[in-house]
Amino acid sequence: MNGSEPSPSWVVPPAKGVLVAGEVHLWRAETNAAQLCVDCCAAVLSAAEQERAAKFRFAKDRRLYTVAHAALRSILADYLNITPTNLQFDAGANGKPRLAPALAKDGMQFNLSHSHELALIAVTREREIGVDVERVKEDFAFDELAERYFTAREVSAIRALPKELRRRAFYQCWTSKEAFLKAKGVGLSGKLDEVQITLNDAGKVEIQGKLAKWSLVELHPASAYVGALALQEPNCQFKYYQWRPLAPAAGHAHS
Repeated sequence: MNGSEPSPSWVVPPAKGVLVAGEVHLWRAETNAAQLCVDCCAAVLSAAEQERAAKFRFAKDRRLYTVAHAALRSILADYLNITPTNLQFDAGANGKPRLAPALAKDGMQFNLSHSHELALIAVTREREIGVDVERVKEDFAFDELAERYFTAREVSAIRALPKELRRRAFYQCWTSKEAFLKAKGVGLSGKLDEVQITLNDAGKVEIQGKLAKWSLVELHPASAYVGALALQEPNCQFKYYQWRPLAPAAGHAHS
């Protein structure tokens, strides 16, 4: 499956998270929600995560990191029926986060991405997965980054688009590449020629994956945001959930 995902309905999750084989659950966490308790989020992080959050210079970046990683912990803990603070992670190839072996017996795989005030978390079983989200910045000079990281063919494809479509096309292409690299756990050292930029009959930009046995789905998680999901082996059922922010009386994702 390659293509664009229409703006989905992000629904309230069930009381108990159940992830069956052949499903992909995508979670959207709004890290600036009014009812959010940042202290409650910080409390579920590990000491290493708290230390890393403290190193961010700006409060908005500390909040984004803290809430995004608390959301990840609370979501995964709910599936695994443990408390968020008991989650343990290992670093896979090139540092890709994975559940510790004792918690990964059912093949659960996940990936997290966050930008500005939004986090996306993708969870599935028995297949590699990568997700990326970026806020579209109207004042960002994207041309130089495209020249550096995109192939000559991709740069030409973007330049050939009408001017008003080029910025969003850059972000679509960038998030698609990032999602692939994160899914494969290779980071920016990996190849960046895995997507193809096209303009469909309706005049909209489409990004298609070029890797066999991998699927790429464009995501539209919120206004002014662009995202992408890369998945090993296609033919999955997607479900879209809105994370409930941790509040003072809450200790997990669904309270």
